[in-house]
Amino acid sequence: MSYYNFVDRPSKQRIKEMAAELNLAVSPDAVHLFLDFQLTYREIEKNYEHLVESFDLSESRFIILMFLFYADDKALLPSEIATKLGVTKPTISKLLKGMQQQDLVTSHSSTEDKRVRYIQLTTAGEQLLRTFLPYNYRSSSLLFEDFSATEMTQFSHLLRKLLKAKDKIQKLEEEHHANQ
Repeated sequence: MSYYNFVDRPSKQRIKEMAAELNLAVSPDAVHLFLDFQLTYREIEKNYEHLVESFDLSESRFIILMFLFYADDKALLPSEIATKLGVTKPTISKLLKGMQQQDLVTSHSSTEDKRVRYIQLTTAGEQLLRTFLPYNYRSSSLLFEDFSATEMTQFSHLLRKLLKAKDKIQKLEEEHHANQ
């Protein structure tokens, strides 16, 4: 069998042949659809990352700016930011350090407890956020401008179904670990 990458993806026939060779009871149509979904996601994500990077941001830094923008006093504890972002404390420390160097956020002690440090959105951080947001929203709108309202509703419904089905992959992983 010849090697293929994500641009040269297998046809349904090639998937069917591989499934037969491995004695797998799978749907070649479903596997092919997943590969289409994966390629589409990666291409959109790559273009979105380029857009975000053109503002000297990353998706994580953008999200942190949003968290801070909507927080009381535009400030949060680093642990709160880590929890909201779903990352570890070392990861958030590194992100916040870089954001401080960019003057997007500042760190200051709590007035009640000097051991507690808050991260606060700076004027420069808020300005960058306000400059980027129109591009962020326009990019989302452009992706779906050729969808009808009915298609967007249907797509949303299908995405929710797909999200529910993700737990089946976790069960497959658990099955694999149990069989080792």
